[in-house]
Amino acid sequence: MTDTETRLRDYLHAKADTVPDSAHGPGLELDSTGTSTRRRWVPMAVAAAGIAAILTLAVPYLHGLAKSDQPSVAGLPAAGPVSTGAPRIPYAITDPNSNPDNPLDTWWYVLHDGGQTVKNPGLKGNVAARTEGGWLATTGYPDPDKSQIVVISPSGTVRPIGPLGAQWPFVSPDGRQIAVAVSKYGRPDGRVVVVDIRTGKEVSSLTVKIPNLELIGWNKDGIWMHEHGPDAVPVKVWQPGSKDVRTVGSFSDRLELTRTTNTIAQISYKGGKTCITAATLGTKGLDVKREYCFKNLAAAPYVTVSPDGSTMTINTIGVAVDIATGKATKLRLPAGTKWFEDGVFEDPDNVIVVDEAGAAQKLFRCSVGTGECKQVAIAKPDQTIRQVQP
Repeated sequence: MTDTETRLRDYLHAKADTVPDSAHGPGLELDSTGTSTRRRWVPMAVAAAGIAAILTLAVPYLHGLAKSDQPSVAGLPAAGPVSTGAPRIPYAITDPNSNPDNPLDTWWYVLHDGGQTVKNPGLKGNVAARTEGGWLATTGYPDPDKSQIVVISPSGTVRPIGPLGAQWPFVSPDGRQIAVAVSKYGRPDGRVVVVDIRTGKEVSSLTVKIPNLELIGWNKDGIWMHEHGPDAVPVKVWQPGSKDVRTVGSFSDRLELTRTTNTIAQISYKGGKTCITAATLGTKGLDVKREYCFKNLAAAPYVTVSPDGSTMTINTIGVAVDIATGKATKLRLPAGTKWFEDGVFEDPDNVIVVDEAGAAQKLFRCSVGTGECKQVAIAKPDQTIRQVQP
């Protein structure tokens, strides 16, 4: 998701909370074939032009988490009571009132990570991940040719790394490197660049004939990439150090990766159902390990795979699915919770989710084995919480 798309989403969500709960949305999220229309490719120029219409229709469409049409039972053993201690993942706070003249032109202003708090030193971008020596962040908006990845230290100093024009940063499985895409508008190709985080220097690169290049993620199988757009496009995987680029298949579905496991999640639509497929990369494409389906809902689903690849969480129905057995655990979030985005795992047993209901957003820690959830942080009214990858 680009910085502009992220800010637009946060702004629309904030405005949606001002619409009465009695309002009913027109179901903009699915088309007549059941395909999600809430995709990362929506052009920002079109989105900006339609803000007035969108705000008129936007409603808090997730009044409590919907029920799956499959049984909900605990798939993992109990691991003791859930802690109410501070989140063990980083998270950033954005204040949409910090620029009342243009609510879309606001950025994170403070980062929390354990006992550390770092104020934004003036960057226009988002915090992407925790790393050695600080946190990775994007910067350079609004000029894509000046976008660059930086490391923010605990003292707030900024150290640029990698090339100008870099987008879509993803940390390597071992945490020592990042991959970025450099893709000029209108060019028929793009470049994948691998950067050593400690030195900030380029260590490997690959030019691919993919216009509008977007990186999907980096896991043990390599760096996954495709063309950023609305149609089914080939997904390719490249292992840095190799000259070979493998085509996995053509997908219009979303793929979600976790860097520490080779298990991925694929989100697809089959008739009136949404299906989440856990799979690994095989010799002939994706090898399915588990499929979990439920009735289509207005909200677009977001899925997160645990660091060990054993569990996946699904926001729209509020469950954690054990991939080996298919058993699901209902996450016992408060009634009325609005969980719109991906969760972030602290460890294989606990996931942190953002509840966007009400004036003040909250963070909850949920056990994927027992379903117990406890509030662990709360923002001030109108502030936005954005989780950061650990």
